[in-house]
Amino acid sequence: MNHSYQDALAIIGIEGAHPGGFELTKQLLKNEKIDHTSKILDAGCGTGQTSAFLAKTFLCQVSALDHHPEMVKHAKKRFQQANLSIDLYKSSIEELPFEDNSFDLIIAESTTAFTDIQKSLREFYRVLKLGGTLLSIDMTAEISLDPASKKEIMNFYNLRDVLTQSEWLEAFQQNGFTDLKILRSSTVLEGLLDSSASSSSIQPLNESLKRVMDEHYRLILTYGNSLGYRVYRASKK
Repeated sequence: MNHSYQDALAIIGIEGAHPGGFELTKQLLKNEKIDHTSKILDAGCGTGQTSAFLAKTFLCQVSALDHHPEMVKHAKKRFQQANLSIDLYKSSIEELPFEDNSFDLIIAESTTAFTDIQKSLREFYRVLKLGGTLLSIDMTAEISLDPASKKEIMNFYNLRDVLTQSEWLEAFQQNGFTDLKILRSSTVLEGLLDSSASSSSIQPLNESLKRVMDEHYRLILTYGNSLGYRVYRASKK
């Protein structure tokens, strides 16, 4: 069986896979104005690590959403074990199952780039309340990639595009967002050194998963200075 990169992350149960990892997530959230009245969407919640932190730390109302069934299983188990009242959804961020103006804050960690970016940003804007905030940690090309390199990256990660920083900012603006800020910037290699990514799996990887992760690390080494991540903060006003 051939697995995708997203399959591998889900089956292995990798947490905090984005550069900076969970420590960066906690720093970002503690800088936001969150209290028990806040309604927050963890878009692409993965194993539910960030959702659980939000619910425990701020006692706020959290909705967690992921499209991958294995990630949903991981998150459900985490919430049940911690006895957390978090609404969990299996759905795509391209078609969010929420009414307009539902959330004060959306956090999307290494999620949006793996979707139809325009659709996802449009949906984020729709479900945010006026005055709401989007925090998006996303893969960003440090330079305009040559066609062959871009194709290799897109094919492996199943991406529709690899945007530069200026292209990301333009996409946010096209979908109505304002007050655009870049809170953190790093190349993939720089971010890898800071990452606290961990795995909840204790089983050895099968050959298919091992091939996927080996290819992932090869691409990191090959394009580590050409690819980066940004933490984008955007508002709906």
